[in-house]
Amino acid sequence: MTNGWKRTVALGTMLILIGTIISGCMLFPSGTKAEIDVTPLSGVVPLTIHYNGSGSTGPSGISTYHWSFGTGDESYDESGDYTYEHAGTFTLSLTVRAQDGSTATKSVTVEVAPAVWITDVNLNTVYRLSMTGDLLDSFPLPVAQPQGITVGEANGKTWLFVACQNNGNQRIISIDPTTGSVGMIFDAPAQSPRNLTYGAEEPKRIWHVDALSRKIYGMNRTNMQVYGSFGQNYFKSTSPQVGNVPFLWTPAGLDWTPEENTSGYLWYLEGETHLLYKIRIVPRYDIMSGTQLEVVGDPVQLDASLFPVAGIDFYDGHLWVVDVNHHAIVQVDPETGNPTGTEITGFPGAAPGGLEIQH
Repeated sequence: MTNGWKRTVALGTMLILIGTIISGCMLFPSGTKAEIDVTPLSGVVPLTIHYNGSGSTGPSGISTYHWSFGTGDESYDESGDYTYEHAGTFTLSLTVRAQDGSTATKSVTVEVAPAVWITDVNLNTVYRLSMTGDLLDSFPLPVAQPQGITVGEANGKTWLFVACQNNGNQRIISIDPTTGSVGMIFDAPAQSPRNLTYGAEEPKRIWHVDALSRKIYGMNRTNMQVYGSFGQNYFKSTSPQVGNVPFLWTPAGLDWTPEENTSGYLWYLEGETHLLYKIRIVPRYDIMSGTQLEVVGDPVQLDASLFPVAGIDFYDGHLWVVDVNHHAIVQVDPETGNPTGTEITGFPGAAPGGLEIQH
């Protein structure tokens, strides 16, 4: 009886304690609460959002705001603007600390879709499109006949770089992709600039192909100084795949793609033969050497119905090409060279040129 009575008392005491804890939590809940106000929550890159945490509350007020944008970037402001420069799904989080030291966190999801950038040679304009062809922005250019376009980083900022023939006074210009304002205007190497691409791995370069000199140029991304040029004779000596065929005769596209533990690869489309070449970037191995290029593997022949092609870009495992005659951006299987049936059409302009899919 004594042991049973003790167990009953102990159980009753435990229930009282649990009840006290539960009621205490209900009677005295944490007073700190994070509130996020973000607009918009979805859009096309570059996507600028406005974030505001002023609705957050806590005992005696909020002392600290800590925003994490899901990109590695952070802010400690109560509110502000932030621009997502890559496509993807991002978790935006706010952690607040109240004057009494208590904290609270809240998160939302931001969806950023890729953007399609395309130049128009006749209208001297750059267009930003959605992947369905909807017009989002148009930026008139201060120089004429824009050709190749790429998105790259220079001086800690993301830029659009555009190669322009400019009636023989060839230029490469940098443009803010959010506002369209011109950053810098550089002289372009050679006489007939065509396609541009940005290599985001070391050695970081703007790569440019010229139709008159028939060379690929590797350039400094901040001032367009030429670090190296690679012409027909160079490739014929290093790459047997181009020994007996036209190469760099009629440039139809140039793109860069990353690959793990390498400096990435260039992809060059030859308009004469409709052949797509994969080119390995070999970085210099000491201060006396320079970056080298080498064609690897066999080229892939693209369907003849796509030509003439004004630009190319890789995105989501597919090659996209600018089909000039049909005023379309066509998705192509890079293994077979055949169109997949997916196209972007209905966009403005008269003479589509270079292509860049920002993602």
